[in-house]
Amino acid sequence: MSTDEYKAFQALQVRRGAFRRRRERRAAEQRTHHFQAQLQQATDIAITAAVRARLAETVTDLHVTWPLRVTVGDVRTAARDHFDLEVSEADAAAMLRHRLERRGHAGWGDLVTDAYEYDD
Repeated sequence: MSTDEYKAFQALQVRRGAFRRRRERRAAEQRTHHFQAQLQQATDIAITAAVRARLAETVTDLHVTWPLRVTVGDVRTAARDHFDLEVSEADAAAMLRHRLERRGHAGWGDLVTDAYEYDD
């Protein structure tokens, strides 16, 4: 192998390494995005289930409103049941806070949640 061929071979190896690192970085970004999307979907499932449970309560007194109860445990259970994800309590709490605020439920006076008790 001549010197020029060797230099071309070395340049090819460097480019292959760069492509490999880029491919690995993109794969990691895609995994992170996919995890976040699944966690968001699981959180929305838990919130929707809580809203539906609240609406299903029978009305016996018009002056009594049932609170909306959604917990970090509900989010973790939905993630485990629907997506087979194991989510930490901090991640579930952060996503629950985000989704409650985004969907407008955080301002409800009768919201009962433990999402604000966890540290980020």
